[in-house]
Amino acid sequence: MSQKLNKELERITGAFNEEAPEDAAYPYAVFSARRISESDRKQIYSLEINVWDQNAYYSRAESMMDELEQKLNRCNQMTDLFLIRIFEGQRQNVPDPDKTIKRVREQFEMHVYEREVN
Repeated sequence: MSQKLNKELERITGAFNEEAPEDAAYPYAVFSARRISESDRKQIYSLEINVWDQNAYYSRAESMMDELEQKLNRCNQMTDLFLIRIFEGQRQNVPDPDKTIKRVREQFEMHVYEREVN
């Protein structure tokens, strides 16, 4: 995935790309994207977002994911280079061996259309 697309996703989601810095405050979100297919000027990605929290309950992580889901579902973001469309997908809580860590994962479907540059 291009660095420009990563930067745009950081801006849209407010999440860290691939991994959070060690000093990130909980709860925080991290995204990664995996290209599934490409044709002409359209690329389809699986956009995975994980919300991490250090808490006794999933409530803060769930609330953060609720906000991201509301923001991203059916999102249409136009930039100079891309049209990005995002659709909600599968969401689940992911148990961690450390019982103080809570993780909520959602895999969105993302379509990226490259804009023609004249």
